[in-house]
Amino acid sequence: MKILHTSDWHLGKRLPPFSREDEQREILQEIVELARSEKIDVTIVAGDVFDVSVPPASAEELFYSAACELSRTCLTVAIAGNHDDGDRLKAPDLLAKVSGIILAGGFDCSSLSCSPFSGGEVEGRTGGIVYRKNGERLNLLLCPYLTESRKGDPAAPDFAEYVRGVLKERADDVFSADGCNMTVAHLFMLGSNSIGEERELGSAKLLPLSVLPECDYVALGHVHKPMKLKENVRYCGSILGYSFDAADIQRRVIIYDTVTKEIKEVPLKSGRKLVTARVSSFDEALEALKGAGDNFVKIVYDSPAPLTASKTSELERTGKLALLEIVPQGAKRETKRRAHRSARELFTEFYGTRFGGEKPSESLVCEFLELVGEENV
Repeated sequence: MKILHTSDWHLGKRLPPFSREDEQREILQEIVELARSEKIDVTIVAGDVFDVSVPPASAEELFYSAACELSRTCLTVAIAGNHDDGDRLKAPDLLAKVSGIILAGGFDCSSLSCSPFSGGEVEGRTGGIVYRKNGERLNLLLCPYLTESRKGDPAAPDFAEYVRGVLKERADDVFSADGCNMTVAHLFMLGSNSIGEERELGSAKLLPLSVLPECDYVALGHVHKPMKLKENVRYCGSILGYSFDAADIQRRVIIYDTVTKEIKEVPLKSGRKLVTARVSSFDEALEALKGAGDNFVKIVYDSPAPLTASKTSELERTGKLALLEIVPQGAKRETKRRAHRSARELFTEFYGTRFGGEKPSESLVCEFLELVGEENV
């Protein structure tokens, strides 16, 4: 079988004052067409289908439309991420299964049995599903977002131990020597087998690779930047750029072949880019916006000449200004400028000062961004 790994759709997410719905619709259509052209058997959404737990009706319509389109080609499986309400995601389960759409919003997947296609059959298990098609068997461990508040009864002494236990229990229920074993999870993973010194920095949500059960492929969601933690353990990243800090990242999906074990990354073409322009005058700002094509622009205005309300309105009328940052001037300028830099930049600078110019690892930066509530990119 061929598996299409996607995640972090964040349908309904805006870039105020702009909607991203048209872009999301366009990129989901690109994914649908890719599933058709590549003859995909299963499409996976590894969490964060929506951007908020109670998404707008237009976001739900967009998801169901895309899922139905995909289901005409392949089985479609979505799990709940930290931005999703699991109960709400799985509410239309009875209707979804008829269309070959599996909505794993909860941790008991035993009700998900269905026959979505001639030649294809889904057997629901507590820990996931077993999909049989054309003599092949795919064993999918499904793990929606786990939080520290779910440590069980009695509570596990630490979060990593709890997650390890949950994944082992689900693997024992689903995995088999017959067929391909795959884990689909919405987790915040570290790219090593142990937390080590980084654990002291805080978040119990940061998990070592050692919590994962042995399997053929791990399809992760939660981190918006594509990352290869091991050859067969991947974050595919979000389908669109949702942060100016991640403007240079090529969005992609991953195709996994259960027979050859080949892993292919496929770039996504749709979606407007996020561009940052640092300017020292109003004219430069206006020129940057006019020359930005179809992209969204963040203007960092660094000039002693103030921007009047009329000039700001003129910038906004271009229809491309997504964010305006004005750098404070004067004697305390350098100190104040820090307030206009991203959390990623500030943390990287602090870490270098503390540890003799050394740069922090990407996983450590991701942990810090998680702690301060900024997007993991």
